Amino acid sequence: MDLAHAFLAQVVAARATHRSFTASEAEIRDAERRVAARRTAAVAASGSRQYSERGRHAAPRQVHA
Repeated sequence: MDLAHAFLAQVVAARATHRSFTASEAEIRDAERRVAARRTAAVAASGSRQYSERGRHAAPRQVHA
């Protein structure tokens, strides 16, 4: 390990143990809620897609009895 890698490892270890760089459980849960809301909004904004039956992507329709 060269000097630069050793210095970087020390900085990362110091940040991991320092309280100001760690997130609390409440902050983590809040971030997870924001991500879920963003994904839900993106799905709602995209709407439902209507694919035509033409093209190579169209699978044959199943026969219902």
